[in-house]
Order: sequence, then structure tokens, then C-alpha cells
Amino acid sequence: MQDRRIILIIIFLICILLVAAMAGFIAWILFAYQKKQTAFQEQLETVRNNYEKELLKTQLEIQEQTFQYISREIHDNVGQFISLAKLNLNMLDLDTEPARMQVHNSTELLTRALDDLRDLSKSFSSDMIRHTGLVKAIEMQVSQLQKTGNYDIIFEVRGNYNYLQDERELILFRIIQEAINNIIRHANASEIKLILFCSEDNLEMYIHDNGKGFDMSRIANNGEGLNNMKKRTSLINASFTLESSPTEGTTILIISPTKEKQNGN
Repeated sequence: MQDRRIILIIIFLICILLVAAMAGFIAWILFAYQKKQTAFQEQLETVRNNYEKELLKTQLEIQEQTFQYISREIHDNVGQFISLAKLNLNMLDLDTEPARMQVHNSTELLTRALDDLRDLSKSFSSDMIRHTGLVKAIEMQVSQLQKTGNYDIIFEVRGNYNYLQDERELILFRIIQEAINNIIRHANASEIKLILFCSEDNLEMYIHDNGKGFDMSRIANNGEGLNNMKKRTSLINASFTLESSPTEGTTILIISPTKEKQNGN
């Protein structure tokens, strides 16, 4: 009887061990599956992010090609037509002083229009940015705004600016153009501050206007212009911070690493 009880206990223990082993095996299978699933999701997310970056990069390349085309058209065709119009006006032989004054004023207006078109052509051209660098390109953009007489503009470079990769500088300049365009279209501002904080590791771009600002919670996805800036910053692994509230203006801070240039990335 006692032997039988011992046998039953042994059988019971064996069953427990088998169940435990089976449970452990199932747990291991589930763990391995979960690990593979997590790895797959991470790979899928990486593929998706790379695809989105490549798609954005392609869109930006197409946009830059369009800008180049517009720049050439302005320089080669529109500018030429205005120059010919000026020449024809200056060749007119007029007898009365009012007529001559009217022609002179028209010529002056055409000259100003031609200068503005040339500045616009330069701002569209990526070659200008690559040849002169980010700081000079911003100075030209600021000069264009100052000509309108609508804004008090402060542009400062704090620290020693080191040239970045051409593509990185171009993207940062397009972000500034987008920010300024948003200010012109929406902010109703009178003052604009644009400051570059330069260090060995980072370039910080601070853009502030004293306009009407907005309630960020009430704007779906923060608007197309802001989304464009965010996408561009993600393309160069930069950070994008936006602060705005009604009557308090808007501040944008972009922090771009500089070491990628040294690493050749």
C-alpha cells in the first residue's frame, strides 16, 4: 500500500514537472514570438521612417528644381523685358517737362521692380545659398524685408559660425523663409528677431515676432507652413520647438547639430 502511494506521488510529481516544463516551453515560445514581433515592428517603423524621409527628400529636390527654374525665368526673361521697357522709355523724345517727369518716374519704378525681381531670383536660387553660405543668404532675405518698410528686423549671429553641409544650410534657409512667410501672411507683426546661436556642437536658430500669436490647441496640426518646417527639421535630425499664444507673438527655436558635417553624414 505504501509502495503504491509512493508510486502515485512520483507520478504526481512527474506530472507537475511535465506541466511546468510545458508551461515554461509555452512561455519561452510566447517570449520569443513577442521579441520577434517587437523586432519586426521596429524594423517596420525604421522602414516607414526611411521611406518618409526619402519621400520628403524627393519632394524637396523637386521643389528646389522648381525654384531654380523660376529663378532662371525671372533672371533671363522677366528681367530682360523690364530692361527693354526702361530702354524704350529713355529713348522717347518728349517736349514737355511733365511728360519727361512721368517717363522718369516710370523708369524709376521699373528700376525698383527689376532690383526686387533680382533679389527674389537670388532667394529662389539654391546656387546662391551654396556659394555665399547661410548667413549671407539670411542677410539678403532680411534686406528684402527691410526694403518694404513694414518691419523692424534684428538679425544677429552670436558665436563663431562654422559652415555646414550645403544641403543642411539650404534646408535651414528654406525653414527661415517659411517662418518669415508665415509672419508676413498671418502674424500682423511689426518686429522680427532672428538670432543664430553658434557653438561647436549645435546651431540654434531663434525666430520671434511680436504679432498677434495664436492658440496652438485650436489649430489642427499647427498649419501647413509649420508642418513643412517640422518635416524639414526632421530630415536633418534637428529639433523644432514652437511657442505661441494670443497677443504674445510667436517664437520658433530650431536646434541643428553641427558634428554631422565632421562625421561626413
